[in-house]
Amino acid sequence: MDLIQTIILGVIQGLTEFLPISSSGHLVLAQHFMGVQNQGILLEINLHMGTMFAILIYYYDEIKQLLRSAIKNRENSREYIISLCVATIPAVFTGLFLKSYIEATYTASLVKYMLIITGLMVGSTYFFKNKIEKEIVVITAFYIGIAQAFALLPGISRSGIVISVALMLGIQKDKAAKFAFFMAIPVLIGAGLLQLFSIDLQPSVSFMQLLAGFISSAVTGYLVINWLLSVISKGKFYLFSLYCFTVSITAFMLLK
Repeated sequence: MDLIQTIILGVIQGLTEFLPISSSGHLVLAQHFMGVQNQGILLEINLHMGTMFAILIYYYDEIKQLLRSAIKNRENSREYIISLCVATIPAVFTGLFLKSYIEATYTASLVKYMLIITGLMVGSTYFFKNKIEKEIVVITAFYIGIAQAFALLPGISRSGIVISVALMLGIQKDKAAKFAFFMAIPVLIGAGLLQLFSIDLQPSVSFMQLLAGFISSAVTGYLVINWLLSVISKGKFYLFSLYCFTVSITAFMLLK
């Protein structure tokens, strides 16, 4: 894999990480159709860290205010952080104990099926548009966290399944999206730290490739966040299901 291909994968990651269309699924399909040898989880984590950086930059002021309020022991901020921690637990345990099984699923043949599931989840939010809006509490955060654990499979969109479940539970649209973005931070940091212990087991990826992938995914991801929030606020989130179904059908036709 050359530098240009890495940048392309970074752009794909940035475009698809926050949109409910599965960044991991698109990366697997992109590598397959570009004839790029599977680079392992290292490159995947690196690209996700780029989009995590985009979240930190975009929500910098809100994250800073949340942490300051928590330090001052303000109840709402403390409960919000506790909810984020609870929502992270299912994905952490799934990633730790099923790591080898999850890595084995990163194949194009599986992605086409998982994209259908993502499409069904995202499309179903159409029927929950008028649901009574609720606040995020610990129990709903745990349910959302279970949904996030399934997104470790390629083709299952993390933002798609997390925001969909949050909307089904009655969480207000903008709050659901922000909570989904904030949930990504501890999960991606944890995954990156875990990867440090097995980095020598991964296929060789140069530092320049990792840097190029990180920058391209971060910049593209930052540009996408604001647009997605606008789409969600207008109640058009379910329309992304059509894209998932289209990509899945295309993959069925092209993949043998």
